[in-house]
Amino acid sequence: MIKNIGFNREQFKAIKQLKKLIWLYFFLLIFEGALRKWVLPGLSTPLLIVRDPVAFGILFLCFYHQLWKPNLYVGIAWLVTFIGLCTALIFGHGYFTVAVYGMRIMLLHFPLIFIIGRFFDREDLLKMGNVMLWLTIGMTILVALQFYSPQNAWVNRGIGGDLGTSNYAGAEGFYRVPGTFSFTNGLAAFYGLATSYIFYLLLSLKKLNINKFVILGATLALVAAVPLSISRTVFFQICLTLLFILIASFRNAKLVLSILGGGVILTILFLALNTFSFFN
Repeated sequence: MIKNIGFNREQFKAIKQLKKLIWLYFFLLIFEGALRKWVLPGLSTPLLIVRDPVAFGILFLCFYHQLWKPNLYVGIAWLVTFIGLCTALIFGHGYFTVAVYGMRIMLLHFPLIFIIGRFFDREDLLKMGNVMLWLTIGMTILVALQFYSPQNAWVNRGIGGDLGTSNYAGAEGFYRVPGTFSFTNGLAAFYGLATSYIFYLLLSLKKLNINKFVILGATLALVAAVPLSISRTVFFQICLTLLFILIASFRNAKLVLSILGGGVILTILFLALNTFSFFN
């Protein structure tokens, strides 16, 4: 729970609303591409800014209830954004709507990095971690379907429902797939976040009440995602996460041995999966 006792009753109510909006923002971030491809393809262009009202609502609650003030990083980002707007209009393309569309990222979305860090506590992060386990399993199943389906299949529809426009060439005649996202970089970022959660939860099995079958399924899904996504970024993110966990745990010999053991298990799983033609 938020431990700051300086909040009054109204502010605590606002914080609860704030957390709900953060969860909505999270799910829209994951499924925005799905809405634009499969659910509401006719509204694919307006859905480009579907998260903007949520971000604005979060900022509004923060300012209205005096829950958060912009820090130095946000202040500098806003200043640079305003300078960028002016230079784009005076020396650049000169289109006001295009410039505003670009500056909205830094004005609305960048501050959420600090707001989420301020109001999401450990309990909230663990809840999100459990959700990520299930999402990782579902995402990899979808990725497998996209990977082995023809380019004109429904699962491979692009933005606006266009057939065969969501993927691009990968290797051996296969295509890189985007999962629920609009493009493949979103999928790589998703697995980067999933990797952090999966590794942490694997190391915390004894301390936390986690369904072992779910985390095993998510771990298998993460390993399977490396060949199915044809993404070097996903592979390097897994390696980097493991490296930084080792560095952070350097003084704890038991934890280091556990991490190395986990790395060996992941390697064995990867090699085992490669024996099946489906992943090979």
